[in-house]
Amino acid sequence: MASELPVTATVREAWSKEWKSPAWRIQLLISLTLLLIFGFTVRYFFDFIESRPGKQLSDPLLNLLPSIDISWTIFFFQYLTLLTGLVINRNQPRNILLMVQTYLIVTFTRIVTIYLLPLDPPAGYMPLREPFVQLFTDGGRIISKDLFFSGHVTTLMSVLLSVHHRQARNILTLFVVTVSILLLVQHVHYTIDIIAAPPATWLAYRFCKWKFSPALNRGYGQPDPSESSD
Repeated sequence: MASELPVTATVREAWSKEWKSPAWRIQLLISLTLLLIFGFTVRYFFDFIESRPGKQLSDPLLNLLPSIDISWTIFFFQYLTLLTGLVINRNQPRNILLMVQTYLIVTFTRIVTIYLLPLDPPAGYMPLREPFVQLFTDGGRIISKDLFFSGHVTTLMSVLLSVHHRQARNILTLFVVTVSILLLVQHVHYTIDIIAAPPATWLAYRFCKWKFSPALNRGYGQPDPSESSD
């Protein structure tokens, strides 16, 4: 098994160890900076996609499902997954950095696909209330056209892929499947949005491990803790 900090290492010890690596510090600061830039500028992209016409797709699976407003259930599982991933990885800073990097890459990919594929919400769409996300939109507006592919699923997949404890991964997988089903029940996304999200996130994750992780390994002469887990 790859070398990594022992589970018994304190959070302070783990983060102090990584902070000594210039490569890790640089990657962390760049990632956090990009997150901040995205948070403060994404509203302009949202305004753009909400104002343009899109195409409504036919979705046989959604036609079979009732349309029910379960915003708060989705919200609960979404943030439970995020919190669980952060707690599990609390003394594995590399895993948290990889989670953030994966999220950034797959999110930038989503921006491109959403721009190229203007879509209207599915038939039976019910607005999804998201208190935190709405903090980054003009006037707290609900965004409905950020469709292909699902940002909810890619966010949760970024968390799932960063966790390398088998039992925890099984639980997080259940959460991802649950949120995916609930999004379809509320008709927030088309089926293809949900199906495309996991492989897109996996590709982003693999790209990050290929592009960014080797620089971290050179600092200590140790492999990435996640190398033996995929």
